[in-house]
Amino acid sequence: MLWQRTALELGALIRRREVRAVEVLEAILERVDAVNPVLNAIVTLDVEGARAAAEAADAAVRRGEAVGPLHGVPVTIKDLTETKGLRTTYGSSFFADYIPTEDAILVERLRAAGCPVLGKTNTPEFGGRFDTENAVFGATRNPWHRAHSPGGSSGGAAAQVAAGMGPLAQGNDGGGSIRVPAACCGVFGLKPQYGRIPFWPRQDSWIAHVHEGPIARSVRDAAAMLDVMAGPDLRDPRCLPAPPGSFLAACDGEIRGLRIAWSPTPGYGDVEPAVRACCEAALSAFEDLGAHVEDVRLDLSDAERVYVGTILPRLKAQFDRDLPGGYAEKIDPGMAAFLPMVEAMTMLEVVEAEFGLYALWDRLAALFRRYDLLLLPTMATPAHRSGQFGPEAINGRPVDTPLTPLFTYPFNLTGQPAASVPAGFTEGGLPVGLQLVARRFDEATLLRAAARFEEARPWAHRWPDLPPAANPAPATN
Repeated sequence: MLWQRTALELGALIRRREVRAVEVLEAILERVDAVNPVLNAIVTLDVEGARAAAEAADAAVRRGEAVGPLHGVPVTIKDLTETKGLRTTYGSSFFADYIPTEDAILVERLRAAGCPVLGKTNTPEFGGRFDTENAVFGATRNPWHRAHSPGGSSGGAAAQVAAGMGPLAQGNDGGGSIRVPAACCGVFGLKPQYGRIPFWPRQDSWIAHVHEGPIARSVRDAAAMLDVMAGPDLRDPRCLPAPPGSFLAACDGEIRGLRIAWSPTPGYGDVEPAVRACCEAALSAFEDLGAHVEDVRLDLSDAERVYVGTILPRLKAQFDRDLPGGYAEKIDPGMAAFLPMVEAMTMLEVVEAEFGLYALWDRLAALFRRYDLLLLPTMATPAHRSGQFGPEAINGRPVDTPLTPLFTYPFNLTGQPAASVPAGFTEGGLPVGLQLVARRFDEATLLRAAARFEEARPWAHRWPDLPPAANPAPATN
């Protein structure tokens, strides 16, 4: 079935004129009609616009134009990212009817590459929690177990890809918002190097830590999507120069001799035995491929202080700037609960948090002088119950803070590439994610290692058991 094919497979079929982009789109729309009412992953569909783009993609192929590997393959955009003429709510009732007049840079690039924009995926309000639920659209469900969360804040994107409603989704990651949903939904999620993909026009609290990136069923699909989105743009003063080569090409090659560090936690919190067992079993695949895996013990125990001190004041400033008076009573309670912490912070504490970021980097820089990659669980637990900010307990014990179960956010502070790959399933059928962290600017090594791991321990053939909706609503705008 077309909806089960990878993005690169679909792109090749379209280029060879063995299938039309319009046929691919209709197959995916049929899948959306069947399962999205159950999952609520895609919250705004642009059927008319996607069909027009698919027809244009087919016309370009008929004319014999040179097209890229993802030409004609549909993509979704997270509802935090601006789409010209297509509603962008940020998951907030304050913006329930907002329609941007400009595309985000990455959306411009995906459209130019011939990817029809299928629609927008669900996100928590302003991306501020590790669950995906908001007052505008409600909750997104995990395709593997609908009582559980798909993670957040790119939970709609990860659930969409896991359920076969299109092979490609854009997400963004300001503390784990690509990697956590990828782990919860059993797909591949990549946080590239900070600045690799320009971030514009949204100027908000996440700007200091956010990484735009792909969510896909395969490493190569994600790499091909990164090739489209990456590269400098003068509108983003923080973006990087052009990458040295193709990220898709970087997936080739062996990892024999690669030096890999393994740590079961980042030096804080605990990890559930089922998660640790899946991740440690995955280590053997890297060893079988010729990599050298060594146990290390990280000490990133001050990362939460640094993260909270750098992000919460920005959130408060953003809300004060953009939202009407009395907003604290109307925004997501999980986010509102953090606001008193900001009021209690001193300017000195905020500056100390900024200094702490550099101390954190010093420790990781020393590690990466010895190792090419760091491996650790993406999070301490499998997917938590729907409706929670994030996991509330580890091994049956309440967590100390909401960030304790999440092993992702330290690498937003350092800005280096990181990804979550599917490492297996618990006995209860929930996916587990293994996190790969690379040196600064070195997505190439990360992608090569992830691609070899995917070949050794494939995951894309496994699909959640999703009953179709009893009375699926037809695909509409």
